[in-house]
Amino acid sequence: MRSSVGLLLLAGIMAFTVLPTFAFAQEQPLSSAEALLDAAALQSAGIASLSADFVQEKSMAVLARPMTSQGYFCLRRGSHEGNAPARAASKDDNGFETADSLLWAYTRPLASGFIYKHGRGALWEGSPEATRPANERESTVITAIIRNILDWISIDPAALRASYRLERPQADKPMLLLYPLRQSFFAKLEVTFADDLKSVRQLTFAERNGDTVRIAFKQTRVNEALPAPCAVLGVAGSGGQ
Repeated sequence: MRSSVGLLLLAGIMAFTVLPTFAFAQEQPLSSAEALLDAAALQSAGIASLSADFVQEKSMAVLARPMTSQGYFCLRRGSHEGNAPARAASKDDNGFETADSLLWAYTRPLASGFIYKHGRGALWEGSPEATRPANERESTVITAIIRNILDWISIDPAALRASYRLERPQADKPMLLLYPLRQSFFAKLEVTFADDLKSVRQLTFAERNGDTVRIAFKQTRVNEALPAPCAVLGVAGSGGQ
């Protein structure tokens, strides 16, 4: 049962690609999708820590109402600790920096999630301290999630342009549409920024069958002390969720 619950939750967040909070320079002429992407890459370069609360909705044609879950995530970049210049870091077998750590936590309807720390991923239920090793299938899913997260934390505009067709439907609205150029678990990703362009308000993943996953973020914190629930990562302040 524990394994099936863990896989169900991981399947839900497979439709998740973290876009961190961005502080866009006001003078940047954000008149196109490319300009918006370039501004994001520039402003995300110095992110050392990131945390936020979220509400996730999974809408499916076979369900009368969306499946809703709530939670929070915490990210600590090991190569940016102490405001020091980024240093060379060791890599794990999947190419991730072993000093990086990530906690993805559902609080409702079931306290569960996954954690990446010291170069390894693990599932947990009840409490982030109560982890169990991921099996091969679960490790594959965790690896895919982490890779997507870190790809967006350290944005490479050239690589994203090579992987997606980018659109900005309305020049006066802070929104991007990304269409995968290769086979993917989603057909379209919609990224909606806050009006002040200082944070990501919502991500919506549309699948080819019409199902969608929508993730709305709030209480986003960048380069601040991680809140108390993030203490399992090794560094946290006194705040709470």
